[in-house]
Amino acid sequence: MNIAVSSIVIFLLLLPGIIFRRFYFTEEFSKQYFKQNFFELFVSSIIPSVFIHFFLSFGSAIIGNQIDLEILGQLLTYKGYPEEAFKNIQNNINKIATYYIISLIIGIICGYFSKKIIRNFNFDSRKKIFRFKNSWHYIFSGEFFNFPRASFDLIEDSFDIIDFVYIDALVESSEGTIIYDGILVDYELSNNGGLDNITLKNVQRRMMKDDNEKNYYEIPGHIMVIPFETVINLNFSYYKLTEIEGNDNAVEIIPELVK
Repeated sequence: MNIAVSSIVIFLLLLPGIIFRRFYFTEEFSKQYFKQNFFELFVSSIIPSVFIHFFLSFGSAIIGNQIDLEILGQLLTYKGYPEEAFKNIQNNINKIATYYIISLIIGIICGYFSKKIIRNFNFDSRKKIFRFKNSWHYIFSGEFFNFPRASFDLIEDSFDIIDFVYIDALVESSEGTIIYDGILVDYELSNNGGLDNITLKNVQRRMMKDDNEKNYYEIPGHIMVIPFETVINLNFSYYKLTEIEGNDNAVEIIPELVK
């Protein structure tokens, strides 16, 4: 068997599934794609690739372009140089290229919209089988309230009306232990899937040694980045913005904890 040829063929057959997964694990879940090794990527790409090729093979058969599986088998298993197979490829190169480009486009579309459907209908928070491995996203967004096994239920509200998250970060520094309070802006994951840092705005701080006095000091600046390696623990508060009409018909927006 020509190992080089068969390896290329296997890679090309799996590439639509790899593309599917690349567009499925995007944005806040992209780390889940890149942290996998080659074997995990290979195994998890088989199922979407099979479905894509089955769909295209069925469609090709309907329009009269039957795929020659014998030629494909020769490329994968033929002992020696599969001259007949390569002649077939040369004679049908336009059809093969069209088939392959369509398979990649289907992989992109299916991967992108599969994620959209799962996220928009909250399948990942309701069913663990659909859940992404970025557990911090579910904490920072408040989506963990929707977990079936969550022991903290929202009685009056739902997680999708959360407008902002307020964080109390207990941080170890050379000056001693400090509490930083602020509104969550963003976060970054480390290579192993843990937190690398968190970014806050409207930050104030106080020293733990001044706990009895509770003296808070405003920190000037737009945002503050806190390396997670310095964080001892985090406290989360989830707020919604509520409009209240005053006596003079002026509308005031106030933050309220979700309930």
